[in-house]
Amino acid sequence: MKNSLKSLLATAAILAVSAGASEAADLEVQRIIEDPTYAATISGGYIHTWSEFDGDGDVDWDTPFGEAAVLWRPTGLLNIQSDFAFHSHRVDFGDGKGGNFALDQWHTGGVIFLRDPTMGLFGIDGAVGGIDFGPAFDVFRIGGRGEWFAGDMATIGGGVGYHNLDFGSGKGDIDGINFNAFVNFYVNEDLALKAKFDYAEFDVGGEDFTIDAWSIGGEAEYMLRGMFGGNSSMFVGGRYAEADFDGDFTVDNTQIFVGFRSYFVTGGSLANHHRTNTLDNTNTLLEKVPFFIGAP
Repeated sequence: MKNSLKSLLATAAILAVSAGASEAADLEVQRIIEDPTYAATISGGYIHTWSEFDGDGDVDWDTPFGEAAVLWRPTGLLNIQSDFAFHSHRVDFGDGKGGNFALDQWHTGGVIFLRDPTMGLFGIDGAVGGIDFGPAFDVFRIGGRGEWFAGDMATIGGGVGYHNLDFGSGKGDIDGINFNAFVNFYVNEDLALKAKFDYAEFDVGGEDFTIDAWSIGGEAEYMLRGMFGGNSSMFVGGRYAEADFDGDFTVDNTQIFVGFRSYFVTGGSLANHHRTNTLDNTNTLLEKVPFFIGAP
């Protein structure tokens, strides 16, 4: 089953692009509403992960997660956002195999950006957080991002940043760069197909050792017009992630996920919500995927 999922996820971006482009090309121009002074989103859901540790067997993770963000637009194009996310990756090894294991990954952060809802945006994001599985690692990251609104058909975006993982006084740290790129195709006013790629490099302080990690995934989001006031959606998707420990061994993660999201203040189509509401400031490889250094 895992091999089939890997093949499916490896082609998710291509399928999303082809399906979205063929349908969205004939859409009427979607109504773009004025940026609100305040906006917010709340989302939550569940992730299941199959991990393979270079021939040492498989580990299955169950992950409830929650994310929330609030945005304030004081004037003109300026937007100021604060956000929080928590992912609790859990393993049940069963009797005689170590019992239960929890790997909690979280952040609190924000984004400052300039946005024209008919053209695009650019800004600076940052966060502090942690990776906790008994010992706790402090995480700091900062970066830049941008998005281009390609008419009524698509949103294209990406970002690049720096991250640092601090293991505590006298225990060294890990730092590196991260990069992501995504495209959202709007099949119609209520359905969006998303493809995303993430990359991160981790240099172990004081050691000649580097970890390269990447992921590719796809997601479908659908507005639930007949429920919860018409401004909530359901999303489902999958992701494949791989980490290479300096060529010595690899950790592979195959994920499926489902969730529910509510938009506050903004209205209209999914494109309107995406272009006038909060931004996703959750890092895929540091939060949504069980962090490989913290894996058992």
